[in-house]
Amino acid sequence: MKRLLAIPVFLLCSAVSFAQLPGDMKGVIYNHELSGGIIVHTAGWGIFLDVGKRQELKKKTIYEFEFTQLHHPKEVKQTIDFGFSFFGINSPKPFIYGKQNNIYLLNSSIGRQFMITERASHKGVEVGIKIVGGLSLGLLKPYYLDLLYPVDNSSTYRIVSERYSAENASKFLDWFSIYGGSGFGYGIGQIKFIPGLHLKSGLAFDWAAYDDFIKSLEVGIIFDAYYKEIPIMVLEKNQQFFPNLYVSLQFGKKW
Repeated sequence: MKRLLAIPVFLLCSAVSFAQLPGDMKGVIYNHELSGGIIVHTAGWGIFLDVGKRQELKKKTIYEFEFTQLHHPKEVKQTIDFGFSFFGINSPKPFIYGKQNNIYLLNSSIGRQFMITERASHKGVEVGIKIVGGLSLGLLKPYYLDLLYPVDNSSTYRIVSERYSAENASKFLDWFSIYGGSGFGYGIGQIKFIPGLHLKSGLAFDWAAYDDFIKSLEVGIIFDAYYKEIPIMVLEKNQQFFPNLYVSLQFGKKW
């Protein structure tokens, strides 16, 4: 009988002892994470993938892969309405005056995320700070315009898709010679690569209802730097360093 009575007493004491453990000793610890999402920053937007590996309870290593685009602050998209189309061609597409290149970024980073406050309950929010850094590869893609060229000095025009060059600068920058943008497909085979560095730091707020899921909002600062100025615009000053604010939304799984 004494042994039988000892069993519930032992279980009760064990439960009380577990309840009194520090918050960082409760629950299940997940060592691996995989998540992804969309990022919007002050010069564009992109997508990213995070791979996490927890080494300590409140600290984990993050491997981040990101693809984003950058816009020059002077870019203005516009459309010229001619009121007609040439030879059955669709209406002119929007274009950015004075732009000579698009720039896309492939970023590969490694860093740490530190937990600041843990979730008090399933309805709580876990707050952490993330700091990552690594390499950035800029993909410089020529920007093409549909330009109008007169045929035999008559009132008839032909449309030619061209990128900016010193030879066609007067035509490329003549607002009245522009029919519209040429489309994304132009210039893909002429991409050049510009290496650089990537740094990113932000606060992450995870409010997932279940411990093994990730549902996080992140806000912070991005800094990209390259060995030379990125020639995005023709008539405006171009940048070599790109500091931006960002906000991202990500979803994922822990195991």
